[in-house]
Amino acid sequence: MSNFIVETDYKSSIHDEILDALVRNDSEIIEICEDRAISEMRSYMSGRYDCDAIFSKTGDERHQLVLMMALDTALG
Repeated sequence: MSNFIVETDYKSSIHDEILDALVRNDSEIIEICEDRAISEMRSYMSGRYDCDAIFSKTGDERHQLVLMMALDTALG
């Protein structure tokens, strides 16, 4: 499980009640979607970027564009 995305990050992308409806109040579904999103992003980025360094960041250290893309991919 990655700590790159935290549940409060979703507030900027989706309303809480919509997120709850999508994941049926099962936090494991959110974690699976996040792991899949980060895996997908790693597959595109790993040839050029240090993905371990990028996705190990937390809080304000995270690159906001990468975070936005990870959230969009997890929700997609």
